Amino acid sequence: MTDEIDYTVINPDKRWRMLRSQWRFALWALWISSGVMMQGFDIVAGSQLVSLPAFRKQFGILQPTGNYLIPAYYISAWSSIAPACEIVATFIVVPSLEKFGRKPGILVATVISVVGVLLQQLATDWRTHLAGRGVNGIAIGIMFTISPLWIGETCRPELRGFFLCFFNTSIVFGQFAIVVVSKGASHIDGKWQWWLPVVAMYIFPFILTAGWSFFPESPYWLVRYGKSAQAKKELRKVYGFNDDNFYDIEIRRMEEEIRLAAEIQETADTPNYKFLGVDMSAEVECFKSKNRKRTFTAIFAASGQQMIGATFVIGYATYFLELIHVKAYFDASVVLYVVMLLSCMAAFPLTEILGRRTLIVWPQFALCLILLVIGILGCVPDQTKASWGIIVFIYLWSIIFQLSIGATGFVLASEIATMRLRGATQGLVTISNAVWGLVMQFTIPYMINPDAGNLGGKVGFIFLGTGLVAAIGGWFLYPETKGISLEKIDELYALHVAPRHFKRVGNELGLGDELGPVGETQKGESVHVE
Repeated sequence: MTDEIDYTVINPDKRWRMLRSQWRFALWALWISSGVMMQGFDIVAGSQLVSLPAFRKQFGILQPTGNYLIPAYYISAWSSIAPACEIVATFIVVPSLEKFGRKPGILVATVISVVGVLLQQLATDWRTHLAGRGVNGIAIGIMFTISPLWIGETCRPELRGFFLCFFNTSIVFGQFAIVVVSKGASHIDGKWQWWLPVVAMYIFPFILTAGWSFFPESPYWLVRYGKSAQAKKELRKVYGFNDDNFYDIEIRRMEEEIRLAAEIQETADTPNYKFLGVDMSAEVECFKSKNRKRTFTAIFAASGQQMIGATFVIGYATYFLELIHVKAYFDASVVLYVVMLLSCMAAFPLTEILGRRTLIVWPQFALCLILLVIGILGCVPDQTKASWGIIVFIYLWSIIFQLSIGATGFVLASEIATMRLRGATQGLVTISNAVWGLVMQFTIPYMINPDAGNLGGKVGFIFLGTGLVAAIGGWFLYPETKGISLEKIDELYALHVAPRHFKRVGNELGLGDELGPVGETQKGESVHVE
């Protein structure tokens, strides 16, 4: 396959032929994404565990009716502690990723995750369970940063969107897994009814530990630090091709990307900034005038998922369906996560066929309309009948979400940063996503729990408000980056092109879908920034 494709040219028309030969890279992308499955597992774990009678009996408060109820502030604390710890972990981890590379952080995350899961398993009171959720949140924050960073900077530009969809699919698969495990556990009596979903979380650090010694360090990171010979060896692990010429081409491509990014960014005089002894220079530079719009775009692309209701629909689906009196709520939630998993898998090719902006902007307005309908159904007096309508629109919302911003938001967030600041930007994306997760996970239990707001479907009105902010902001901020190499994205931002005009201007300048060798258009004319 390497003989049939001219890898010196970045040509999206060859993407599917390339994909056939890159099965080994796909396996590594899937492996590193398994760490992100922990987040999907953790996001939904709260509502799944609360739906199990044995868990409610262990941690809940006995009611006069003889049933056990877990107070809203327990659920709120359990749900919000993980994103809170993600924020702290990311501040510490991101500078170390730039100094020591991507690979060591994975091993650190696996050890921390085992400790966190063990605390949850052995907990006899809600505070110990809270501590376990928090410790595991640290591991989640590390993997949430490393996974898209490694994939985005290692893969070919033609397939960047396709492989970055692994990130969201891994989250959804983790959500699907916890629902299936909890459904099976619901038929067990006693302690193992809630132990089984918790113990199942050991699988993720096990997978990461089993493959860690064979995992290749990021070749791009090695090239940045002048270790091109070692980067070439790591590339052999990534792809397994026997063609030496391919690896020479890839090293030259990375070197050229780094050179062009350095010229555009003018990085020589960057001052050092430290906070509590941690070097925050890259993070500070992300918010300087040259990078500010790109940083906010990356943050907004990931945060928009939370603003438009992802935590409510995805994270609390099972518990919410129970609260609105759906009898087969476990079965309904299993089907929901199957539908979401299939939808986000469909986004793999669509991201490269239709593009990022097309898959995000208009679907966001459609999601807002669905939230409005859910809110209206929540006002219907007969909630038993209205609940089935709510289920239908939750399913419809989930399909559109996973086909659009659910999958593509992370793709855009990962590729929009300048190459030198990608690690710092991805860290800021993780932090902002965790902040929104913290807010949502803390407040949603108070919105829907019977001992608090008990809003039912009316919670759709709340996410309609924040969702409109996400949709309108996305119209102005999100560029089309399909088929545009990372250094060409640098040039378009340096030219102060409005993001919504990237595709048109990129084509006019020869930076679009048909690209020549690195740094040149197909006509061989260099593109300079005035």
